Amino acid sequence: MEEVWKTYGGRILLGSAAAVLALVLGTGFLVLRKLIPNDSAGVLPLLAIGGIILLMLMLTFVAMIFSMLGLTNNQQAMGLPEGSIRAVIALSLIVLFAILSVFLFHNVSTSGTANSIVRLSDADRLQFIKDHPNARDLQAIVTKDDAGKPVVAKDEKGLDLKNADGSPKYLYDVSYRSTNSASEDFAKQLLVLLGTLMTAVTSFYLGAGTVTSAVRASETSETSATTFTEVTPTKHSIAKGNAIKLEIIGTNLDGISRVRLVRTGETPIDGTGVTPAPTKITCDLDLTGAPTGTWSIEVAEGARPAKIAGRLEITA
Repeated sequence: MEEVWKTYGGRILLGSAAAVLALVLGTGFLVLRKLIPNDSAGVLPLLAIGGIILLMLMLTFVAMIFSMLGLTNNQQAMGLPEGSIRAVIALSLIVLFAILSVFLFHNVSTSGTANSIVRLSDADRLQFIKDHPNARDLQAIVTKDDAGKPVVAKDEKGLDLKNADGSPKYLYDVSYRSTNSASEDFAKQLLVLLGTLMTAVTSFYLGAGTVTSAVRASETSETSATTFTEVTPTKHSIAKGNAIKLEIIGTNLDGISRVRLVRTGETPIDGTGVTPAPTKITCDLDLTGAPTGTWSIEVAEGARPAKIAGRLEITA
């Protein structure tokens, strides 16, 4: 236990301090949030800034855990594995886009000056609703007097007006909110801007991962390059026969699909029965009519450029 404390004591204290600080700040933000009215403009900045601070503290705690487990990467931000910070930024923008979308929609839908028209007749109420189909939060309620009783419309003689069915005609109070085109346009532009930023950063994150994968694949391909170490035979006499079995030794040879002899000014001699393996290739060569001299042994892997694996000297 003492050895563990000597090795990881500082990291444990740092992580514990980050956790306590995150708890204290989180509690403080919750208390402060309760003190701010729901319709206040300070709610969104408070949530955004508080979320970023808590996120950074939690990342510090995670980095401490990774350090104890030996998973840190000293060449990356905060010692976290490669791509972690890019992922955090991309996810943060997605969450911020969702929060801001809801916030803007709520503010735009509930903003605007409250207007009211009182003591409208039933005919005027219906005409107003017909003339203002896009009015926001439109409500029409029966007008009531100080005693809380519905107010009945009266004619010129002061008599109560009645509907065709004998029911009284009431007066109505109509309320609605006027739209604010400037705030709506600003909300639209801000939402489009943030959406574009989120798309760009997320695309950058995914593109960076693709480039990294391609670089790693290229490095892997280079480290697993084909090599040739030995060719058997390196010399053959036509007097012993025209057919020989050629054997090439090396590494990463299992992708080779073609073997042939080439020489400047001469028709290539293709090998038959090519049998590739990770460390050896065998094939048959027919040297009938082949001019004497030194021939290069050419091998090819699919559509890749051919390589010279060695040489074969043909004698009479």
